[in-house]
Amino acid sequence: MLIIFSTAGRAQSYLSYGLAFNGHEAVAEKRTAFEIGTLQPLCLSGVVKLEFDLNFVSYHHIYFGYILRIINGNQNIDLIYDQRMSLFRVISGQKFFNISFAAEPYRLYNEWNRLVITLDAGNQQLSLSFNDQPVGSAAFAFKGDCFRFLYGANDDERFHTRDIPPMRIKDIRIIHDNYLRHHWPLESVADTLCYDAVGHIPAKVKNGVWLKPDHQHWRVAGDFQLNGNAVAAFDSRNEQLLIAGVDSVITYDLRQPQRPRTARSARQENILVGCQGIYDTLSDRFYDYYIDHRKVAAYDPAAGKWSSTFPDTILTEYWHANKFISPVDSSLYVIGGYGQLKYKNQVQRYDFRTGRWETLSVAGDHFPPRYLAGLGINATGDTAFIAGGYGSTTGDQMLDPGVYYDFFSFDVRTRTFSRRFNFDKIHGRFTFANSLVIDAKRRQYYGLVFSKDSFNSNLQLLQGSLDRPMYKLTGTAIPYSFYDVQSFADLYFAPGAGKLIAITLLYDDQELPKRQTKVKIYTIDFPPLDLDNEVAATLDVTEHGHSYQWVIAISLFLLGYGIILWYSFRKDRRLKHNQAPMHPDSPQHPVAHSAAGQPAATEPGAMPTVPSSTPAPDIEPDTGDAICEGSAIPVTQMKTSFAVPIDVTLPTSLPENAYSPPVDVPSSAQSSIQLFGPFQAFNELGTEVTGLFTPLMKELLLLILIYTVRTGQGITSDELNEVLWSGKSAKDAKNNRSVNLAKLKGILEKIGHCMLYKNSVYWQFQYTEGKFYLDYEEFIRLTKTKATPDRSLITALLKIVESGAFLAKTEYGWLDDVKAEVSNAVIDISLAYLKREPADAEFVIRITNAIFFFDRLNEEALEFKCKSLVQLRRYSLANNTYEKFVKDYREIYGEEFYKSFNEVIR
Repeated sequence: MLIIFSTAGRAQSYLSYGLAFNGHEAVAEKRTAFEIGTLQPLCLSGVVKLEFDLNFVSYHHIYFGYILRIINGNQNIDLIYDQRMSLFRVISGQKFFNISFAAEPYRLYNEWNRLVITLDAGNQQLSLSFNDQPVGSAAFAFKGDCFRFLYGANDDERFHTRDIPPMRIKDIRIIHDNYLRHHWPLESVADTLCYDAVGHIPAKVKNGVWLKPDHQHWRVAGDFQLNGNAVAAFDSRNEQLLIAGVDSVITYDLRQPQRPRTARSARQENILVGCQGIYDTLSDRFYDYYIDHRKVAAYDPAAGKWSSTFPDTILTEYWHANKFISPVDSSLYVIGGYGQLKYKNQVQRYDFRTGRWETLSVAGDHFPPRYLAGLGINATGDTAFIAGGYGSTTGDQMLDPGVYYDFFSFDVRTRTFSRRFNFDKIHGRFTFANSLVIDAKRRQYYGLVFSKDSFNSNLQLLQGSLDRPMYKLTGTAIPYSFYDVQSFADLYFAPGAGKLIAITLLYDDQELPKRQTKVKIYTIDFPPLDLDNEVAATLDVTEHGHSYQWVIAISLFLLGYGIILWYSFRKDRRLKHNQAPMHPDSPQHPVAHSAAGQPAATEPGAMPTVPSSTPAPDIEPDTGDAICEGSAIPVTQMKTSFAVPIDVTLPTSLPENAYSPPVDVPSSAQSSIQLFGPFQAFNELGTEVTGLFTPLMKELLLLILIYTVRTGQGITSDELNEVLWSGKSAKDAKNNRSVNLAKLKGILEKIGHCMLYKNSVYWQFQYTEGKFYLDYEEFIRLTKTKATPDRSLITALLKIVESGAFLAKTEYGWLDDVKAEVSNAVIDISLAYLKREPADAEFVIRITNAIFFFDRLNEEALEFKCKSLVQLRRYSLANNTYEKFVKDYREIYGEEFYKSFNEVIR
């Protein structure tokens, strides 16, 4: 069990947590400060060692500044970075100490560097070491034994500074006489106060940029539309993402985080759906190719145009084929694809030097025909790795197609396929986005996986081994609208910026005269982290069976049992201490004690700890909404309302196509919030209390509630500020947020059995299961099922959606995508049922009326409804339905509907 957990842990330790500092790129008042001892100085006699890990952020212009100021009485010891000489220097007042040292550039920007400062007051000596190497010492006349440690900016009256290099720090330790007195790991998120894990001393944080959340959560880096069918490619040398439409090329530069996006006019007459883009770092060219024509177009950035275009043709036969460029022979390789009811396993090669295409003869293990696989190449470009996909052994779509869970390699030099292993299907059915990112150093790969069985799907990051059938899902999910011939997703890696980049493309219907592509770009810091790193496990399943799973199962059981005992022990101790309940919006700072009442010991092998010689000052806790360390969660019968964040994990207790009917709301459960139809809220007596919500209260609640249900995690304070208080300063936004959250909590108390809760950095909506009803969550549960829709499912769905459109008469910019998801789900499930199941005419009319709530110009619903009314001999109603549809069609499109009444009911 230790091997299973530690393997994942080592892979995620690199730059995975800490505190980043806003430097010269930010305005002065937004620069970061981390201050130890400003609330009360730390007084430690004898020998004191200050240790911390340091790293510089790449791609900034100014690196000069103060890393650390140590204040001792009225004198200072400063560690600064001299950008002109590329040296770290130590100064005091106006005097340079004879201590300076350089850092190896790659390590300074890409790895953690351990810095140790020793303050020996007894011998009046100051010394430093860097990455375990002594770098200098000097005499220093200490004044007393009390210190303050100020990282980055500070507002001290005498030692005030705003000059900071763009840096990151973590694991600040203070060791006194060989005992660990204080430790600030900087692993958790804090707003204004961060507490020492050993001595519980608070440090002040200002404008902190915490690393860990950006390793766990995908952030939206771009969301826009391009004219025509877009293609994308990544220039890994310059770390630029390029997206081309028919009239422009957009560039996202990952090395310019402040202003990453630039656009340039570039005419490409016709990018066909099925075209793909690729960037050749050997020739420094962006290419667009269409495999069916065996034609390649090159983009000339100087002239702002493409070398050729593509004539209209039938749809491609190579949807979602994989591609790569090998430096071995300067050639483009295209593998697999799907079209005309056939899956492909061809390997096609284009030589950039000769301009010739060929289909290669390959050897080795049989590579079954497929599409929707992931492909990545090694550093030398002579081996491609191919994971998963969807296809059939014969290549015929009608003959038993299915998902592949195999892992192949393709040798460019020998043109040979090798099956490396089959991996386990513990995470359900999934296929891959187009590319894999290969981490050769750690023998790992990363890919994006998703369920192809749903339009409203999710992309989930998968981390696997190149050598063994080990993998796990990590990070948060990315919403992905998947429609086979109109969607595309890809994954890239920018090592200098330290980010993975995901892009999704959603093409308009090809029948539309003016088509556009919806482009969304997401980033996550590398390496990605699990949301709950404590229980992350990588499972190893061999091709010959599950010989190790019983060991894993027992280990997990024992671990879970241990956690239960620990929680019970903690709960009993909290009851014994009679702690007062805390306001849900207030931070909690748990203090671990041993049985003797002393601070708890650190992990095995760590520095022993003793009670701090400096008592914690009596400080009023911060009333903001941020926490530094994780708080114990009071568990009653509260349930966090959420939907499964990725649609690839199947229920363990039901077969894949099983449908669980909805649970009726108990008669005693009167408290409810209804989002279908107009927004309404009812208390436990059934009295409507919607009037308690001001417009701002309503939007604040909807943001937290919908994000909780939709993503499974909630919404951060920063995201709330962005939507509701974007024009205000950080301080004003925080004040507004705190005041309005308090008001909203009061309203929810009047509704009853529901509340807001802050879990880590996320605000969540919670309620008491069995005593509160939320129609939106029930809707998500119904529409996420993989079961083929039958009458019981449709009946349950109608009970919800017959109330009206989702949040009718409520319009917010951020809500548009949510409404679109709901509408698409209702329409797709309803029409799938109508096309498959014979139903009585009255039931069909109910279904079509529901569809019209979400799309009043749905032509299929019109046909089903009119035919059903004619079947019931309600001819005038059928004609009235048709006439209303024609009128609405004319008003919206400015033209006449192209079908007559007789054609509709035929």
